[in-house]
Amino acid sequence: MDKTRFFNALIETLREELIHAVNASKDAAEYATNEESRAESQWDTQGLEASYLAAGQAGQAKQWAEAIEELQSEREDLLKTNNTVSLGALFKCDIGGSEEIFFFAGVAGGQVIDVDEMQVTVLNSHSPLASRVLGRKVGDSFVLPNGNTGEVLHIE
Repeated sequence: MDKTRFFNALIETLREELIHAVNASKDAAEYATNEESRAESQWDTQGLEASYLAAGQAGQAKQWAEAIEELQSEREDLLKTNNTVSLGALFKCDIGGSEEIFFFAGVAGGQVIDVDEMQVTVLNSHSPLASRVLGRKVGDSFVLPNGNTGEVLHIE
C-alpha cells in the first residue's frame, strides 16, 4: 500500500468528519435558539439540551480540526519509512490468523480508512494494541491482553 495515498485518504476522511461536526453544531445551535424550542414550562428542557448538543458538536469539530492540523504539520516525519512500529508506521500484522493493517499516529485513533480495497485502522498511544506493538520489527511477535498472539509482517 502506498503510504502517501493512505495519508491523503486519512486527511480527507478527517476533513469530512470536521464538516459533519460543524454542520451538526450549526443545526443544533439553530434549533436551540429557535422560537419553537422555547421552554413552555420549567420542566421543558428541549432548548437547553439542544444547546448542550451544539456545544458538544462544536467541541468535536475543534478536535477534528486540531487532528488535521497536527497530521499536516507532522506530514514529512509521518511519511518517512520506518523499520520499527513507531509514529508514522504503516504496518501489517497477523493477529490470530487474520491479517490487519494499521497506521500509528498521534491523533485520530480508532478511525478506519478504506484505501485500495483495504481497511487501515489508525492507532494512537492510547490503544491497547499500541503498547503491544510499539518498537517491534518485522517478524517480532506480541501477545494481546486477551491472550491472542500476533506477529508484525510488514512495516513502511
